Amino acid sequence: MPLTPLDPLAAVAAQVGRLQRLLDVYGPLLTEHQREACRLRLDEDWSYTELAETFGCTRSGAYDLVRRALAQLEHYEHRLGHAAELARRDEVEAELRARLRGRRAARSTATGAA
Repeated sequence: MPLTPLDPLAAVAAQVGRLQRLLDVYGPLLTEHQREACRLRLDEDWSYTELAETFGCTRSGAYDLVRRALAQLEHYEHRLGHAAELARRDEVEAELRARLRGRRAARSTATGAA
């Protein structure tokens, strides 16, 4: 079994998607400054250099701002678990919709054959 994922870009994309979900759920708990920096980094794929120019700080300052904000989001999720609950509900909804589609397809096949 390999120690690294077979597709590293897929692993990065999954992590970014998870962090975007945390930002959606807990973003209002961050300061406006932190929220905007995270949004630009995650949603707009800005570099730390671009963030530093926008926020008037050093590149390491921009990195620290995003790192601390993301750590805060992780802390909120660890304590509250709202994002995990939303993900669980999304899975249940998707399963129910798939079952409903299956029943509708079976019903239309049965009425068409009769």
